[in-house]
Amino acid sequence: MSKKILTIFLSLFLVGVLSVSCSNADKTGAGDGNSTVDNSKGIEQFNGNSYVSAESFTVPQLGTGYLWLSVKDGKVGISASADNANEPTYEGYFPVTGSGTDYSFSTDYYGQANGVEGTLKFASDSSKVTVNFTKNPELPSDLLNKDVVCNKK
Repeated sequence: MSKKILTIFLSLFLVGVLSVSCSNADKTGAGDGNSTVDNSKGIEQFNGNSYVSAESFTVPQLGTGYLWLSVKDGKVGISASADNANEPTYEGYFPVTGSGTDYSFSTDYYGQANGVEGTLKFASDSSKVTVNFTKNPELPSDLLNKDVVCNKK
């Protein structure tokens, strides 16, 4: 399998597998806590923000890495990286629906419409985001519906 496909699988699998809340004790990049989410606006209010898990996770078939999420041009990218300091290159960004702090997504998976689905819930101060996969044809059903909290980088 190519490195690109492995990265995609690792990204999707990590989000489904992670069931622990990631923390970042020093709150790096979390801001001053004074900015709040505008419930009348969409995902674009998070443009330029990146989030990463504080702990690494190992998927036997794919290796060890950190989960990353980025918001750019009103779309979301999810990827994995070998470390939590260097943001990866995202394979692509996908649209989400929602407003304020709550969003949902549904992506094509190798040409199958609505192959991967999930939700994003941002903290009211945008310091973290909770990712939850609700459907993914590559994950066992017991790995779905697990919350993964990642902090703003």
